[in-house]
Amino acid sequence: MNEPIAIVGMGCRFPGAAGPDALWELLDARSDVVVGAAPPGRFDAAELYDPVPRRRGRLVSLAGGFLDEEEFDAGSFGVSEREAAMLDPQHRVLLTTTRDALADAGLAGIEGREIGVFMGQSTGEHWDGLQATADMYAIAGAAARSMASGRISYAWDLRGPCATVDAACSSGTVAVHLACQSLRTGECDTAVAGGVSLVLGTDHTLGYSAAGMLSPSGRCRFGDEEADGFVRSDGAGVVVLKRLGQALADGDRIHALVLGSAQASKGRTAKAIIAPSEEGYRQVIGRACAQAGIAPAEIGYVEAHGNAAPAGDVVELRAIGAAIGSGRAPGQPCLVGSVKSNIGHPEAAGGLAGLIKTALVVRHRRVPATLGCPNPTSAVDWAGLGIALAASPADWPYPGRALAGVSTYGLSGTFVHLVVGEIDDVRGAR
Repeated sequence: MNEPIAIVGMGCRFPGAAGPDALWELLDARSDVVVGAAPPGRFDAAELYDPVPRRRGRLVSLAGGFLDEEEFDAGSFGVSEREAAMLDPQHRVLLTTTRDALADAGLAGIEGREIGVFMGQSTGEHWDGLQATADMYAIAGAAARSMASGRISYAWDLRGPCATVDAACSSGTVAVHLACQSLRTGECDTAVAGGVSLVLGTDHTLGYSAAGMLSPSGRCRFGDEEADGFVRSDGAGVVVLKRLGQALADGDRIHALVLGSAQASKGRTAKAIIAPSEEGYRQVIGRACAQAGIAPAEIGYVEAHGNAAPAGDVVELRAIGAAIGSGRAPGQPCLVGSVKSNIGHPEAAGGLAGLIKTALVVRHRRVPATLGCPNPTSAVDWAGLGIALAASPADWPYPGRALAGVSTYGLSGTFVHLVVGEIDDVRGAR
């Protein structure tokens, strides 16, 4: 069993939630913040709408989850005026969110310290619109995904490891996994990890719509009989991490613990490169639990990847049941849910939305409702698998410490699982 990793700071920007407390309020209120179309000034896709599914060059839905525009003080992050003119809005949001996470962790005067920075970013739609007039400022400001992490290290003069990860929708959770590894090897004593994604154009959305992946109903209805695909949304999430012993010695407030983490590719265990597999999910769940020193059946809640792709949901739910639900006591199913039912799917930042939600779940010992799932899919043997949709809010239903999992999958074939636990039990056991 490895030393737990403490989450000592959190910051986020998700639709309807400019911070972790706001996200918790949104979840607790069962709020749905997906809207019918992008805000004015973002892009106008009205002429692309066509309710007939799978039409090339058309959008079956205009719905999405979008962030409010926020003032950006470029100079405070060491960004010149000329750079700011070309800067990817994703990097602006990431810098602002990192500032909040560092403040939440009580970190100041960190210039020159060997603090690690690991960020996830997958899309670059801002760059798509700059290529015709590209110069070095455009390349550094938008084309190079490496700058998502590099700008953070530069802004705070951080001298630790620095990397940007692209593993599609697993980008943010792979970044967290790498940060945990860096902490455990002693490469750094503090790490900042996160992910970002903004819907800045229609090209990707058109592709998803033509493939039948975009929800015609405009909602992520995870695990429901009527689930019909996902809704794209904006988001950024950042966590500040330390080894538990270091966090306790520093007197930090600890939101929750990452007890174990694992990431792996599915290889060729599915028929298509973009499709998930049960074997891939089970592999990372088992490895993350082994690293955490727990039996999978000890997990009481899983924040699923849960983007409401019907076939993908079934694969994930069966895997969770096989790995975590099997062998549980009768009447004590593992609860499963998805924040995407509230905010849409923020892609590379989706795992951070799930991690921050799960940290709050174990801290409050309360599981918010997953929306839009009144009729759990008949393709899953819920009772037989020992799992149940968290369709209604509930206090933590089991005695003992609160242990939860965070599951993600990226269409590149990368699975990640994080085991998250509350702090009080571990502190008392030391």
